[in-house]
Amino acid sequence: MRAVAWYEVRVRALMKYASGPGNVELREVPRPEPGPGQVLIDIAYAGVCGTDRAALDGHHSGLIPRTLGHEASGVIAALGPDLRGDLVVGDRVTFETDAYLCGTCLYCRAEQYQRCPYRKGIGTTADGALADSLCMPELAVHRLPDGVSLLAAALTEPLSIAVHAVIERSPSLAGEVVVVTGPGAIGALTSAVATGVGATTVLVGRARHAAALAGALDRGIAGHAVDSDAVDLAEFVAGLTDGYGAHSAFECSAAAAWPAALQPVLRRGGRLVLVALYNGNPPVDFDLLVNRELELIGSRGKNAQNYRTALRLLADGRIDAESFISEVLPLEEWRTGLELVGQGRKVVFEVGGSSLG
Repeated sequence: MRAVAWYEVRVRALMKYASGPGNVELREVPRPEPGPGQVLIDIAYAGVCGTDRAALDGHHSGLIPRTLGHEASGVIAALGPDLRGDLVVGDRVTFETDAYLCGTCLYCRAEQYQRCPYRKGIGTTADGALADSLCMPELAVHRLPDGVSLLAAALTEPLSIAVHAVIERSPSLAGEVVVVTGPGAIGALTSAVATGVGATTVLVGRARHAAALAGALDRGIAGHAVDSDAVDLAEFVAGLTDGYGAHSAFECSAAAAWPAALQPVLRRGGRLVLVALYNGNPPVDFDLLVNRELELIGSRGKNAQNYRTALRLLADGRIDAESFISEVLPLEEWRTGLELVGQGRKVVFEVGGSSLG
């Protein structure tokens, strides 16, 4: 075991320390130091999502050991050498999830960082943000607009995913009927962005999601809410579209049955956008895909432009990010937080909190 110097600063980190189910605990680790082109960020708030829950369940592989988490905000605590921009100590920031990019491939040159074949992502293939401190490349860091709270900024990453799916992977939705399956944070944010660009949105969940569906209607982030346990979704959508079906559907639930079940809900020439990540291979009816000329679109993560758009939506008040948060818990209550995530709730951990800036 490495000897610890008396002057070494130690910080907390929620770690996946071994593969398989469980094997997650809050540990003390050396505080990272920024290298060339990096900044050190003291974490204020860090959200958790299904990817972090999957690490607890043992479903997702990745770097072992690693610190979990990839949705966060914080304050710059130190600067590494060779920075090119104007970031300074004390800046309130959020950051993309790219711990490493090659910087030279076709995708990196076009700011399509999620497509870089050499990319490493925080919380999965690199240490993540569920910690007191994290080093990130300067390129990944975004200064927060005035008026955007550190708590709200912790949801910039999932909001950016929604922006990527709705605006980049499925443009021209104004005046159209669209379906969003899964009323969790990603689905609710996707519904909110689609509503914001002028679509008539149908947010779909199950009986256990009754509170989330009702809340979406109350907050105006969905035009309709459907409990698929009680309502025939295809019939409901047909009633909104003179029998033609939805223009687009966004699958955000990761439930294996939905990619095939949504195909008959779409009109001919409709678009199915897969936003969720799946364990296994969910079925798709390829005959129906061909005969109805449906588009099947993958939407993976986000890119730098999506972050900039998401921050403008937060700054303009078009998206009230804090309203999507179910619970704010101290990092020490990580077990409770991951359990609540498994129930479809959006949990944000207070790490350094608003006292940082």
